Amino acid sequence: ARMTFSAQKCGICFQPPAIILIYRDNIQDKTRQRIMPVRNFSRFSDCSRAAEELKNNPRHKAYLEGVSLRQLQKLYSLLRDHLEGQSLSESLERYHHEHTIDPEEDMNQLDDWELAKRKSIMDELFEQNRKRKDDPDFVYNVEVDFPEDEQLESCAWDTESDEEM
Repeated sequence: ARMTFSAQKCGICFQPPAIILIYRDNIQDKTRQRIMPVRNFSRFSDCSRAAEELKNNPRHKAYLEGVSLRQLQKLYSLLRDHLEGQSLSESLERYHHEHTIDPEEDMNQLDDWELAKRKSIMDELFEQNRKRKDDPDFVYNVEVDFPEDEQLESCAWDTESDEEM
């Protein structure tokens, strides 16, 4: 069975905090945007838990099928850094550093937790590059897109509407 919704882009709005998904409604053949307000999230929150809760939320589950848990975690970690007063570029820089495989790194020197983290990054990269055989037009192209900060300030996306684009 084909997915009803295909995620295309996933981003974050800092003010008010929301995760924004641009997706394709395959049945009506339209591109829409869905806004999922982030509530009860502070700079002390656990990004992994927040990501899992969002992904399993019955209201959003079907829309988020094509978005990986790691990606949602990334969005939450950027929001958390923002709440701590970091700029977006500092935050992305740090995230990139923590989630990139260094080809020069000696994997034998890593402890189990670090090793497991590298392995999950590699699995994820592999997963993104692999086409699903059973779906001729499967497109795995979910990228994180951030509008410039000044546009974010003016974005009044605080409704949970699925308006047409």
